[in-house]
Amino acid sequence: KAYDFIFNIENLNDLIEYLSKKIKFKKSVAGQRALMTPKLRDEIKARDNNTCQICGLSTKDEPNLLLEIDHIIPLSKGGMTTEDNLQTLCWKCNRSKGSKIYKHI
Repeated sequence: KAYDFIFNIENLNDLIEYLSKKIKFKKSVAGQRALMTPKLRDEIKARDNNTCQICGLSTKDEPNLLLEIDHIIPLSKGGMTTEDNLQTLCWKCNRSKGSKIYKHI
């Protein structure tokens, strides 16, 4: 379907407001959490070989190990939901990390 868009100041202001809300949401904690899809979680776990990036425990060692995806720079400190800011941690390491910035090297 094609739509006609009339360029006038009212429509332009409406468009600016709409885009502004989208950008604010994307940069918000809620917006960043919404980006954490099951597919992304699976991709990060696969990239990290289903292994905790702090203690090294993996699902090979412990088949029922609960692995979580962690923001290296926490959302509360301005971190984003991007592959380079995500790591796989076991539940124990993730709970002890809290809102600290920690990446195993």
